[in-house]
Amino acid sequence: MEARKRFACFLAIAMIFGLAACNSSSQPSAPPADSNSSTAAPAEASGDDDPFIIAYIAKESKSSFHAILNGCAGPILDGMVTDGTISQWLFLDGQEDPLIQTSLMEDAINMGANLVILLPAEEDGSAPVVSRCAEEGIPCIVVNSKTSNTDELATAYITSNDVQAGEMMAKFVQEQFPDGGGYCHIQGVLGNSAQVQRGEGTHNIMDADSNWTMLAEQAGNWDPSKGVQFAEDWLNMYGDQINAIICDDDDTSAAVQVAMNAAGREDIVCIGVNGGATACALIDAGAMKGTVYQDGVGQMTKALEIAQNIASGTAYDTGTVIIDYAYITKDNVADYI
Repeated sequence: MEARKRFACFLAIAMIFGLAACNSSSQPSAPPADSNSSTAAPAEASGDDDPFIIAYIAKESKSSFHAILNGCAGPILDGMVTDGTISQWLFLDGQEDPLIQTSLMEDAINMGANLVILLPAEEDGSAPVVSRCAEEGIPCIVVNSKTSNTDELATAYITSNDVQAGEMMAKFVQEQFPDGGGYCHIQGVLGNSAQVQRGEGTHNIMDADSNWTMLAEQAGNWDPSKGVQFAEDWLNMYGDQINAIICDDDDTSAAVQVAMNAAGREDIVCIGVNGGATACALIDAGAMKGTVYQDGVGQMTKALEIAQNIASGTAYDTGTVIIDYAYITKDNVADYI
């Protein structure tokens, strides 16, 4: 019971500090040195009486990582309304459904949106949102994961390299078990660019290592409860053959690690991506080895810097801006809680 209370406390503290850090990000950061972005000429500023509306089409509002992204955007956009840079912004929840996102894009057009921030649900399924922006002449800033037409049609794309994330997870597992072993892989939503690229990175490393065998791979759809069910089934099926479970997100890896620990298999290393509050709390408590941190605050802050520049008629970055991943382990988790 005491451990559960401590876990809940860490979770609450992590969420509070995550949002507080975002709320303090009022000054946009400069593009990283490895950015592939370029700078566009200043946009023509709207007249003083012309409204400027930003439509924020969220991927979803349930997961801890997207809570960080959405929670970061809100205060910055509110500030842009307060200082007069924009007249209004609209939060439109895509509910992780590309068809809903496409419908919301039509709503945004009808409501007079002058700029769209898009967090895609799927690579192909969400592409019509970017297409409609291009057809209507509305700047579209794609954040976090991409659509199949992002490179061609989007104004800017702010992300982290998901292939790098997959490779980092695989290398972390290799370091924990130098002699190799067996692993299982829980994917995200099939077709989402993060799922595709993180899987690519994982397989880049693990498929090339003859000491490792993939025992199973299943789409968990970013759902921790599904991930736990898969892991428990695999534990019954493969037993001691499992050394690691690689997950495309760390809401899932944290839940799976808790389940494996409860089953007496603390030796199984579970790792995912994002640096969410639950994973960080487990790492701090010594119940999980590590996770791969995705800087959602950095991604969103950069995206909104570009949006602010477009709205105010000043020069802005175009193309792709990459925000690097990093490991979180027991040694540095205090920096992220």
